[in-house]
Amino acid sequence: MLFVSSVIQSLFPVAYVRTPFAEKFGVPRQSGIVPEAEGRVEFTPEFAAGDFTRGLEAFSHVWLVTGFDRNPVWAGGATVRPPRLGGNERVGVFASRSPNRPNGLGLSLVQLIAIEPGMLRVAGIDCVDGTPVYDVKPYLPWCEAKPEARADWAQAAPVRRTAEAVVIAAEFAGQLGEPVTTLVRQLLQLDVQPAYQTDSARLYGMSVAGWNVRWRSGEGGSLVVVEVTRLA
Repeated sequence: MLFVSSVIQSLFPVAYVRTPFAEKFGVPRQSGIVPEAEGRVEFTPEFAAGDFTRGLEAFSHVWLVTGFDRNPVWAGGATVRPPRLGGNERVGVFASRSPNRPNGLGLSLVQLIAIEPGMLRVAGIDCVDGTPVYDVKPYLPWCEAKPEARADWAQAAPVRRTAEAVVIAAEFAGQLGEPVTTLVRQLLQLDVQPAYQTDSARLYGMSVAGWNVRWRSGEGGSLVVVEVTRLA
């Protein structure tokens, strides 16, 4: 006879992620698509002992089970509007990766750069700074990589602009420094603005790596950075 425990264990963070992203706008919509986006998984004191990550150095990538703690409480909607469908077509919430879902849990596959006392250094992060982490699991390519899998409207990676199509003046690049300039360029190669926003004259801004970066549309589908300001 099988016995099922009647005790339901509560979720609690085992770590928090420190990332370059101070707000949701501008965060990559999937993990791994912006390699320059590095972060730190800082374990809470009760999980900071090295025994918790013993053997993790054998793996190149890890899954982070995270919480969408900046989202409003789910209002009960059954459908969402994925950006990959232009932001106007609706699909069921369980047919999407939308952060607006009944249990606000996220899943990020990131590269493990280093294991340091009490933390992991990772790359390809897609989380707002301070996001709670509920679990860390090693990635197993032999069973989790499925080249034959079908995804129809989300089968391919999102279209990127060329690096040259993101125009960052030398003055701004000098202020930002090379690592942040590379990060901003990789972010703007993707469409971080809402898919349904088509006003070419509109200015956009995002907070990233301690800077507020503003840009507008340019000629031939390019984006032009027009202002960078150090955040207080």
